[in-house]
Amino acid sequence: MPVVLRWLLSLGPANPIAVRLVQNGSRRTRHMYIRAAYLAVLMLVLLWLLLLKTSSGTLNYRELAQAGASSFIWIAYLQIALICVLAPVFMAGAIAQESNPRTWDILLTTPLSTMQIVLGNLLGRLYFVLALLSASLPLFAMTQYFGGFPGDRYS
Repeated sequence: MPVVLRWLLSLGPANPIAVRLVQNGSRRTRHMYIRAAYLAVLMLVLLWLLLLKTSSGTLNYRELAQAGASSFIWIAYLQIALICVLAPVFMAGAIAQESNPRTWDILLTTPLSTMQIVLGNLLGRLYFVLALLSASLPLFAMTQYFGGFPGDRYS
């Protein structure tokens, strides 16, 4: 493997600190409950909005498309609000964990550079935020199924 590629991988996905944070964070039941509650809130709001917008007796495709479009907008705003609330929850662990002086001394004795230490902590914590964002993609695909946004609008 070329040296440059190995160096880039050690800064990003193959960073030992990021790998440790992702492995340990994935085993925590608290994080699992936070992820499940996040998706449950998004699903319930989406279903509630679709039922609220399509509550008339007769339903045509135009009303269904309008309900899908407005649901998409509300879910997008809700997702931004929830990420703004949950991102500090996942990031706070990095500050609390590194404030322990024993772990800082041990971390400084490793052969990692300062850039690897900082990027490893950052990427390890951002992984969970990106996992939340990617887990909600099927909900956005459902709004397209209900007629929310046509596929040719993305280009």
